[in-house]
Amino acid sequence: MRKALGVVTVALLLSSSPAISEEGTEKELELLKRRIERLEKECRIYPEIHGDAVLYYQGAQSGELSSPSGTGYVADLEISFKPTGEGEFYMRLHAGEGSGADKILEVEEGAPFANLNTLSDDNPESEATFKLLEAYYTHTFLNGKVTLSVGKTEPPVFIDDNEYANDEYSQFVGKPFVNNPIVDGEFQFAPIVGVVISPVEKVEISAVIQSNEQSKVYWNGSEWSVKEKSLYDDVFDNPFFAVQLKVSPKIAGLPGNYRIYYWNDSADHIKVGEDVSDPTRKPSTAKGWGVGISIDQEVSEKAGVFARVAWGNDEVYEVEQFYSVGLSLNGILPNREDDTLGIGVAALVPNDRLKESSTEWHFEAYYRAQVGENLAVTPDLQLVLNPHGNSNNDRIIAAMLKAEFSF
Repeated sequence: MRKALGVVTVALLLSSSPAISEEGTEKELELLKRRIERLEKECRIYPEIHGDAVLYYQGAQSGELSSPSGTGYVADLEISFKPTGEGEFYMRLHAGEGSGADKILEVEEGAPFANLNTLSDDNPESEATFKLLEAYYTHTFLNGKVTLSVGKTEPPVFIDDNEYANDEYSQFVGKPFVNNPIVDGEFQFAPIVGVVISPVEKVEISAVIQSNEQSKVYWNGSEWSVKEKSLYDDVFDNPFFAVQLKVSPKIAGLPGNYRIYYWNDSADHIKVGEDVSDPTRKPSTAKGWGVGISIDQEVSEKAGVFARVAWGNDEVYEVEQFYSVGLSLNGILPNREDDTLGIGVAALVPNDRLKESSTEWHFEAYYRAQVGENLAVTPDLQLVLNPHGNSNNDRIIAAMLKAEFSF
């Protein structure tokens, strides 16, 4: 800050001193230029550090299943810096514990297709976790028209993003309102290469290829299963890859984003309904692929809408179609301009090869109250009808209260 003030002071002296000769002015300008260049280099060297932590309590109730509840936390430390003028390195350290209402997923009969607490996605172990989730370098080419990212992260950095339904810390926590739940089963933090190209203004093409931990089907001694490998071995063996087209027009002067993407997980997937208990007959397999759409559109200064649609390969996915729509409202209460109300409805259509094939419905609403500059408190309520595609299963109600801290 002091160096910046020094630069400003020099500039003021130059502009207010008529006695300085032309030659002296040139020397002062050259000195000013060098100081600015030095400041820019220092800004690249020193990292930017951001942090987020969420403490939460979530409980669920269902007549047929147990009624789990529990506290939990997640915390992230994000560090980024620019080693070069065109490149940036980013890393994210993550800690977390607790699963809240997602303990209900441990019960196979009557558990929903899509989970209720995406806050616990990055710490699935029963004990506390601490790990480096992301570490990747992004380099910019052609004045920002092309970026290349290499390192460790997950595909949603490049596909299926959304302004109003993509951040479980500050928005919805139910899976159908964070990402497409069909392709979400393929997401993982792993070695990845991603490219984003912007050939013209308001148009982006993203492509990504990522190492896969799954490979071929094998007999594990009790049933047929998909063999796993290290994410860091044979990284291009049966990889996950995807491509997305994003168009960002302004409608009536209001911004929006319209995305369509294709994904393909080229590892073996056992087809739905195949018998995996017969050691003499290897089950049929197919690739995991599908098409998705993600839309967000601002409709006024205080309101935005979002929608997602997806179709997956019905040979391998239990959910073959997915739809969601919702609304985000800001500052609807007097003197609460920074608060946000979110409402969403989602439908998961089961594979007709399953025994039960009723549409699983998800409803979610949250109110994020901005208590201070670095603190927000959010109550959240979810309702699930026809869990796991069975109309005879009892509905599930889940409620969460979370406190979000950031710096």
